[in-house]
Amino acid sequence: MRSLNSLLEPLRTESGLPALGAVVIRNYKIEAFGVVGKRRIEGTEPVKPNDPFHIGSCTKSMTATLMARLVEKGKLHWDSPIGELLPQIRPRIAQQYWQVTIEQLLTHRSGLPEDRVPHLPLLLKLRTLDSKQRLQAAEWILQQEPVAQPGEKMLYSNGGYVVAGAIAEVVAGKVWETLIQDMLFRPLGIRSAGFGAPTKGAYGHRTRAGEYVSVPPSPLADNPLVLAPAGTVHLSLQDWARYAILHLKGACSKNPPLLRTDTFTRMHTPPSGSDYAMGWGVSRSLSANRTVLQHAGSNTMWFAWIQLVREAGMGFLVATNAGDENAQNTLCWVLGMLRQQAGV
Repeated sequence: MRSLNSLLEPLRTESGLPALGAVVIRNYKIEAFGVVGKRRIEGTEPVKPNDPFHIGSCTKSMTATLMARLVEKGKLHWDSPIGELLPQIRPRIAQQYWQVTIEQLLTHRSGLPEDRVPHLPLLLKLRTLDSKQRLQAAEWILQQEPVAQPGEKMLYSNGGYVVAGAIAEVVAGKVWETLIQDMLFRPLGIRSAGFGAPTKGAYGHRTRAGEYVSVPPSPLADNPLVLAPAGTVHLSLQDWARYAILHLKGACSKNPPLLRTDTFTRMHTPPSGSDYAMGWGVSRSLSANRTVLQHAGSNTMWFAWIQLVREAGMGFLVATNAGDENAQNTLCWVLGMLRQQAGV
């Protein structure tokens, strides 16, 4: 495995980031890997290769993959409507959501309001719930006034993924955290995955007066627990690469495990007129003959980015333990350098 440390360290030093990591995947295995910097900006302990990184909304494709497994097991259908799947809360949610399907939830076409910037009163309510109260969270989310007809347009909704997680729990009889471990992480050999701020290894960081300050792990060091299906997974970069290889094989029709190839095709194909599939942004370049599946994620204290280049059969993962604009710009720069070196 080629080390990326000599490439990453100058970029980390120049940007001032606490830690920086990256993975290059080729031929469905890790070709290059690196992680540099410190676990805490105020300390001296170096970040370790197996330290987990919080991947934020890159969790969404994991939830979509879990839903796909439930579909293939006959527990769900892509066009199953919320009103039939969640009869416990149907009388108390907006009637327009009754006919919203699983596929519409996962492609952000449910009609729920955009919530990249969270609605503060709802967010504070969700903080009062624990991970076993996801159905209650779904009820509150689905009481919001719809802003579009189901299927009409793409409106990025973390809430939609919480509802999907609640549906998975109802049909499978287990909490989402257990389901994702049992049906996705363990079958892939992923052992480092957890939820919320990592309790071992590196800390996340906020900016204060232009300086990074580490944030010790606590419930307030991440999004509310009930939002896990939308974005609270942490795991090592090597384990994240195992997951990336699953989807890269699916995208390239290379005998993927866990799901059929046609299921991956459906998950990776946006609805007509959209560029967002099930947990993946999809960009196409006809001139370069490139299709890129990608997603970024941040809880404002970490930042992560995944790109899979289908025609090249390559994947690129980058992550840092800070979540500001500087972190985003640096990861964008690293991705560009890695892809340029790889000729894609």
